[in-house]
Amino acid sequence: MNATSTIPPSMKRLRILALALMILSPLGVAAQNGEEPAPEGVPYTAEISGDLSNRLRSLIDESSALLTQQDRLPGSEAALRRRLADDLDRIARILRSEGYYNHNIEYEVDDEEHPVQIHITVERGPAFHLADYEIVYTDEVPASAPRDATAVGLTLGERARAAELRAAEERIAQWLQESGYPFGRVASTRYLADMDEAEIRAEVRVVPGEATRFGPLSIVGLETVREDYLRRIIDWHEGSLYDQRLTEEARQKLSKTGLFESVVTNMPDSSEDGELPVEVQVAERPHRTIGAGVSFATDDGPGLEVFWEHRNLFGAAEQLSLRAQGTQEQQSVTADFRKPNYLRLDQSLLFENELRHEDSDAFEEYTSSHFLGLERKLNERWTVRAGPSLLITRVTEDEDTSYFGLLGFTGGVTYDGSDDLLNPTSGARLDATLTPYVSVVGESAKFIRGDATGSLYYSPLESDRVVLAARGRFGSLAGSSRGDIPANLRFYAGGGGSVRGYAFRSVGPLDDDDDPIGGRSVVELGLEARIKVTDTIGIVPFLDAGQVYETPWPQGENLQYAAGLGLRYYTAFGPLRVDVATPLNRRKGIDRIYQFYISIGQAF
Repeated sequence: MNATSTIPPSMKRLRILALALMILSPLGVAAQNGEEPAPEGVPYTAEISGDLSNRLRSLIDESSALLTQQDRLPGSEAALRRRLADDLDRIARILRSEGYYNHNIEYEVDDEEHPVQIHITVERGPAFHLADYEIVYTDEVPASAPRDATAVGLTLGERARAAELRAAEERIAQWLQESGYPFGRVASTRYLADMDEAEIRAEVRVVPGEATRFGPLSIVGLETVREDYLRRIIDWHEGSLYDQRLTEEARQKLSKTGLFESVVTNMPDSSEDGELPVEVQVAERPHRTIGAGVSFATDDGPGLEVFWEHRNLFGAAEQLSLRAQGTQEQQSVTADFRKPNYLRLDQSLLFENELRHEDSDAFEEYTSSHFLGLERKLNERWTVRAGPSLLITRVTEDEDTSYFGLLGFTGGVTYDGSDDLLNPTSGARLDATLTPYVSVVGESAKFIRGDATGSLYYSPLESDRVVLAARGRFGSLAGSSRGDIPANLRFYAGGGGSVRGYAFRSVGPLDDDDDPIGGRSVVELGLEARIKVTDTIGIVPFLDAGQVYETPWPQGENLQYAAGLGLRYYTAFGPLRVDVATPLNRRKGIDRIYQFYISIGQAF
């Protein structure tokens, strides 16, 4: 038995479900007569056809339960009827969402065939366009209030898609929240369709409510953080026009301080004499951290690092970081202090100090370095810093010991557009510094040292299963000759954070004993393909290159190349890295066949 029906456009939505139940009633005969459906369900075939664009076809096919759930047969004929009725409603909603309000849907069900055959034909009709859009306010509002289509992101004459019309209503509600009307609302919308002209005319009625200003601010939940510090960060004043953007911005700023587990803004349901008091409720997190890390490199053996940090030293998010790290060749202790929002909200005061000892094939040093300066965020990605620096060092090179007291002025710029600190998958980074030095004590020297490192990250697939990464470094020393520049301020290359496959600082000029003597310029390049085999295991084939030159400008020749393969184990706090690399143009008697590295985080 075959059954067909056509739904008149004027009654399509109300009658789709009722007609579906009526038309498919023959499918229920067997159940009414006491026959049980097959244990495996009711098999069927379904087809949806019609004059559909590729977009409509895709939307309908992806949302159709008849098509997407054919491997899950309905348990009864009644369930099949429900599945069809739901599909008819979905198709009608999709057509309306794309601006087809005078559509027609026909379907045919043949239950005499096995499996049951269902065919749906869709006639989309003409696309409706927006002919008029009027916004009516019940009370007086400023002249800046949106009043027409353009003000809410619509264009008269464009396709009247349902999603875009809803977005326009949301923009009206957003304007109310941002313009002093927190209790305003879109009261009603009327969309009138002209079937003959295929046009939509809209009238939106808005109840703005009373104009409201910020009332008293209260902050609750503080333990050790000073309230006056938080009030400086919150960027609104009592009596100013209410703006939801300012409350959200304040919430985000407080969250980014790292001082709180949670930050919530609470407001009453109504204003008091046109003022809206705001309560900021916070929950402080622990302000101290202690930790440790280990590393291993073939040329330098094991390395250990321990650190302690206090993020609220004096109650205003002051940070004090103490760190000690050491390998067989290098040991250092650092103490860094940062005072955020110093003199202005986007600026920090920095005081950085380091005591360092190194005894390597290149030189032996005892150094005390200090930097006092300001750091300012230009925006979310760019940061600049500047300030005086002092370096006092004793350097022994070829049994010749020299003393230097160098005064400098360091300027730097940092860009971070990457998506993750330890495991970036997209974006870019740049870190560049420039420091002119002049001797004030000890040996005479006058030079400028510039150093810049950049990296790029790209995921060619939609997921992060494959990440292509590239790194480059450029450095130059201008001024004094190489012999007059302290050995520990010259450029070197080679090692786990440089050109893997070569021993630490071994790339570049060597003396008669094949010990590195450093240079006045450096260039480094690195390429990696980070491939995830599973969610936690990855492999990383890589290629590194670099060279150190005696001239202030890199010559770009005689590069030392190395290739290798890495293993990554991805954890919640970052990847564990194991790299093995071998020189491709190995220098006989100087370079080993391979170098081995273990650490936390990607190589760059």
